[in-house]
Amino acid sequence: MLKKNSIFILLFNLLALFGPAFAHACPGCNGALNNSLGFGFNTSILFMMSMPFVVAGAIGFGLIYTYRRAKKTSNNESL
Repeated sequence: MLKKNSIFILLFNLLALFGPAFAHACPGCNGALNNSLGFGFNTSILFMMSMPFVVAGAIGFGLIYTYRRAKKTSNNESL
């Protein structure tokens, strides 16, 4: 059983190591990786991926700021 698991782990690691060399990108992306168009593709993808986190963070910050401000104001009025 141990030998069977060891062979599986070895094959999985080899596939993970050499797999990306066998997986080719589409022709548009593959040729664009080495020029400014490729940089633009990568930048736009990172921008689109980060936007939901920025929006959620801004909403969360606004809610926390409003809550703390209201709590501080209610504490000052009770004195």
